Amino acid sequence: MSKQLIVLAVLVGGVVAVACGQTPALTFQNNIDPATETSFGTLPPPDYDGGIGGLPCDVATVVRTRCASCHRNPPTGNATMPLTTWAELTAASPSGASYAARSLLRMKDTTSPMPPGAPLPASEIAAFEAWVNGGAKMGTCSADAGVPMVTCTANQSWATANRYLENPEMNPGLACRSCHDGQNFKGQNPSLRSKRSLLFTFAGTIYPGQNQKDFCFSYVPAGTTVEIIDRTGQVQLTLTPLRVSGNFFSDRLTTTPVWLPYTVKVKRNGAVVSEMTTPQMNGDCNVCHTELGEQGAPGRITY
Repeated sequence: MSKQLIVLAVLVGGVVAVACGQTPALTFQNNIDPATETSFGTLPPPDYDGGIGGLPCDVATVVRTRCASCHRNPPTGNATMPLTTWAELTAASPSGASYAARSLLRMKDTTSPMPPGAPLPASEIAAFEAWVNGGAKMGTCSADAGVPMVTCTANQSWATANRYLENPEMNPGLACRSCHDGQNFKGQNPSLRSKRSLLFTFAGTIYPGQNQKDFCFSYVPAGTTVEIIDRTGQVQLTLTPLRVSGNFFSDRLTTTPVWLPYTVKVKRNGAVVSEMTTPQMNGDCNVCHTELGEQGAPGRITY
């Protein structure tokens, strides 16, 4: 019996198997040419993320382990604002007090505590309180401490108000296929809108660092490519990320055969700059390559 040809189905993460036999010649066409990006029209005004810095490690640990599951960007659950960076926590709330000060009050509130449920350990509240009372100064916490900080190197991002404004540069960092399929992966598509005509076989975003914020622009250097490599080690697709957002994607509903599982190499001017050697079956790259990484991924795909 001949080997089976595995191709990625248009359902997220789905696969189908068909007999190989005499496969007709198939071609791949990347439907975005970075040299003609301007043909898509003017991008909407970006959000500016200037002033984002870090937190001291003890405070960062509390924020990451107790707050970030809901108060991320964009927020999930019933959270109404992101509170995972120094800039977000030290911003003034409507009451005039900083969000950090209000967070401390909620942590100590025995009637309606934050996070909901059992009170935080006294040591964690004490660490957060000492930081707030000490002026909520900016700190640093390296990845070696186990608490990576989410940043936006470009200091510019796609405005969340334009989330559904269709443009190839839209929503960098979000899981494209999941969103186009009408799924609400990590709160990115609360209205459950779908665009299945743009259910790309492979899609993701490439960044200058592993812990870049959702919606953050990338500004990819010229000559950067993303290679999709089949299980035999052959390059099946070469995708060119868009310059501003860093988004990359294969032709929508492409029928180009890919022998799964696949791996990926990121190259700049032909030289490998990063590589994913663990074989994958799902072409929705940003499902794993989130701000902090999911399912074993260290964070973003980097150039």
